[in-house]
Amino acid sequence: MRNPLQTRPCPVGAALAGLLAVAVGCGSKAATGGAGGGGRGGGAGTAGAVGAAGAQAGAGTTGGAGTTGGAGTTGEAGTTGDAGTGGIAGSGAAGANGAGGGSGGNGGAIPFYPLDMNDVTILAPPPPSIAKPVLLRGTDLADDGTVFVPRALYDPLVKGPSGGSIFTSVAPHNVIEKYDRLHLVAVRFDLCDRHLPGACPQDEDGRMRLVFQLATDGSGAEDVGFHAFYAIRNDEIAGAVAALRDLARAAASQSGALRVSPALGAADPTAYAAKLRAFVKRYGGETRLLRLTMNALNQNFEQITWEFRGVEKKGDAFVAIPIVGSTAISQQVPLSGGTVSYDPFPPTDTPPGLLGASRQYLFNAADEATKRGYLAALTAVDNPLSHTAETVACVACHVSTVVLDARVTATVTDPLTLPGRYTSTYDLSIAGGKSAQTPTTLRALGYLGTQPMISQRVVNDTAQTLTEIDQRFPAP
Repeated sequence: MRNPLQTRPCPVGAALAGLLAVAVGCGSKAATGGAGGGGRGGGAGTAGAVGAAGAQAGAGTTGGAGTTGGAGTTGEAGTTGDAGTGGIAGSGAAGANGAGGGSGGNGGAIPFYPLDMNDVTILAPPPPSIAKPVLLRGTDLADDGTVFVPRALYDPLVKGPSGGSIFTSVAPHNVIEKYDRLHLVAVRFDLCDRHLPGACPQDEDGRMRLVFQLATDGSGAEDVGFHAFYAIRNDEIAGAVAALRDLARAAASQSGALRVSPALGAADPTAYAAKLRAFVKRYGGETRLLRLTMNALNQNFEQITWEFRGVEKKGDAFVAIPIVGSTAISQQVPLSGGTVSYDPFPPTDTPPGLLGASRQYLFNAADEATKRGYLAALTAVDNPLSHTAETVACVACHVSTVVLDARVTATVTDPLTLPGRYTSTYDLSIAGGKSAQTPTTLRALGYLGTQPMISQRVVNDTAQTLTEIDQRFPAP
């Protein structure tokens, strides 16, 4: 029997923009107050020598170095990075990196420490319970005094374009009632928003990306997730990189493939977790929030079906994000029973070949040359030098890993021979997660219960970010 989702019109109804016209301040005052001060202190070049940054530069404004007494009390910021260690809250500039100031340099006089995959994409262990977050909740307050995930955006995303809840209202699946269960499960850093394929322009703002999922008691996380994007001003990027290097320096070795964070999974992760929380609070909050997207399993259908949609800030309001390749603002993606086959509605073939690869019956009916073209479309989806989230539909990056694995296995194709594949000197393995073997979830980074999910696109994005950090903030 044909899935009814394939024949009924897409539920785009009333535009989410009407539900989501939520005025939000630009955040420049709360977010920038101390960073500029710290930058002046760094510019003067006196923090390491006489400890002037703590006494007069911006650390007192943000409470970064002044609070810990690193730079002001001992003058150690320039040589040991103590101000960066304790001053992440003021990581816009010298308050965080102890020198350099503003956007200059690679963290000033803080000892250089190389970053690896698990230092810029940090997957926390699964939440042990609803009451015990590993890091933070979506309802916690950032340094700007606002929550990470505003309720005014959460509710309309869950309810959908029609304004009525598209998720079942029957417990325990009533998502609208679970706002307080949002737990932070992953942290990502990037040098820009990646509007276009290729390297980030050096004059663009950076991004902190946070992944939230609904926690359960004792069984990890539900297959309901939110991806929040926060602005890191261009003049704050150097301080953010310095703070990440300071975090990496404080952890045990985290080299190799992306996986559940070795630092957060250590016997005593207390110190690392505290620093990471400080980093997240520094750059998070509603005043910095630019985009919020949702990928959730819809329990209203007997067939496994996910919902994709999101909102982004335009001026002072949040409006619905159109699905790339369609005029719709919401997309449903059912899994065909017993197969690795997905049939998105409305259908989007962006990039061309995506539908042929995703729908197993189309793939099976194709000749060998066409099949190889379909597979090449999937490798292009995973390549940040070829595509971004603004050039492919949401579903593309979420199905590419599991579909490619199934199709190359069935056709005995070596994926390393496919054209357009992303390459890097960093470890691109996805063995740290189960995305390739788990067709029953489309989670790109996070958890299905307690099983970690790590997609190829997330791994490739991470490697590209590291490559660009190495180029812009190299070892001295």
